[in-house]
Amino acid sequence: MIEWLVVWGVTEAVGILVKPILEDLVKDGAKDFAKDFFKDSLKNVIVGEKDPRKVAAGKAIKKFLELVQQQLKIAGLPPDEIKRYIKDVKQFINNKSVKEILGKA
Repeated sequence: MIEWLVVWGVTEAVGILVKPILEDLVKDGAKDFAKDFFKDSLKNVIVGEKDPRKVAAGKAIKKFLELVQQQLKIAGLPPDEIKRYIKDVKQFINNKSVKEILGKA
């Protein structure tokens, strides 16, 4: 199986909010996430292991998480307080409706 964190460009440098959420996403199964993320778009694309939908979904979520993290930093939150948002942000992006909306972008 492809190392999705590498494909999506996730490194230690992405930050305290982004990396743990994407690591959990990989553990939970990038395949199912990409399927929900692109529920209505790209329906008829037949792809294999290097599914471009998985790559696109991961990169899009990574960018979204980076923006959330950036806004929390701009708001003046210290790293320990930003870590408190991991659970809530993870719950938000795992919401089926949110995945479908983000996938339409």
